[in-house]
Amino acid sequence: MDKHINIVAFDNPYPPVYGGAIDVFYKLAALSKKGLKIHLHIFINSNLQIEPLSKYCEEIYIYERKLGFSNQLSLLPFIIKSRSSLQLNKRLSENNFPILFEGLHSTHALICDNKLFERSIIRHHNIEHEYYKGLFNSDKHILRKIFFFLESIKLKKILKKINQSAYNFAISESDAIILKDNYFKNITILPPFHSSTLTDTSFNDQPFILYHGNLNVAENIMAVDYLLKEIFIDKKKKYVVAGLNNNIKFKKKFTSLPNIELIENPSTKKIDDLIKTARVIVLPTFQSTGIKLKLIDSLYNGNHVIANQQMVQGFPLPEIISVASNPDEIINLINEKIKSPLSIEEKNNRLIQLNRFFDNDQNATRIINIINQLLR
Repeated sequence: MDKHINIVAFDNPYPPVYGGAIDVFYKLAALSKKGLKIHLHIFINSNLQIEPLSKYCEEIYIYERKLGFSNQLSLLPFIIKSRSSLQLNKRLSENNFPILFEGLHSTHALICDNKLFERSIIRHHNIEHEYYKGLFNSDKHILRKIFFFLESIKLKKILKKINQSAYNFAISESDAIILKDNYFKNITILPPFHSSTLTDTSFNDQPFILYHGNLNVAENIMAVDYLLKEIFIDKKKKYVVAGLNNNIKFKKKFTSLPNIELIENPSTKKIDDLIKTARVIVLPTFQSTGIKLKLIDSLYNGNHVIANQQMVQGFPLPEIISVASNPDEIINLINEKIKSPLSIEEKNNRLIQLNRFFDNDQNATRIINIINQLLR
């Protein structure tokens, strides 16, 4: 007998070019491969590339996000209120399939209809109120700071309205503890899904240092500012910063830095090539929420990876990363690692360790086991 599931996604997961989209896209692929019939519901702004998703899904429904200012005045968090749809509520009530809500963003239907709790699974991508608190601390624009502060308060309060969900997937052990403290039940740790299935452990590397991430996000902008000021200061070395960027002011940071290349809006292939060829990847963060997909991709596909303490918090394998606590330690590690790439043996050992936690096929089976329990 075929097994079906509704998946409510907070955004179009195609193309998979940032953390949340990557997790959802490769989750769809892994679940479909195991024969699950997926009814996908997507909240979307303008990105209408959904054809590549059709090979994984039985049905795809699209809903427009409501981005008007009035939704920011709601008592509900804006990321939830802007993803409300009576049509979605109706469709979810017309079948009896389990429902996987991708992130708190997508849980408006659950807030509106308590009858959905008994067949609902919430995938917590991080602890959202802590994430928005971090954005408040890192952003310098006063209006955005006010928005992030209020959103953080609303997101913390909303946890009490949805903690009766049947099952919950936390992305890390530390996130699971916070969810338990907020009375969520049946919590399973489910690492993020990802694109990395490489078995090729050879390197065609070049002696440059890479930082990559979504450069439209405040926490990543803060990380780049830190790198430019404190870390990327040796004019004899080549540095590359790559990622999505729509901000002209951000681009101006690089105008007088000839040895630091900014690569804006790279294709998926381009970013993959950069990860594979960089001798050293440096990934600081000042927000220790969730598990960063760029860290997983860098470890699977890249060479030496250096991160700070906040980046590895909650990560199950900190021992496979070069961890530094301050700029001097990061610079010293760069100077050490830039001399030679990882050996084939070191790369193989790292892949074995990663697959213990981040094997997509294994993690898809864990989701299906939960679905089987809901269908009893």
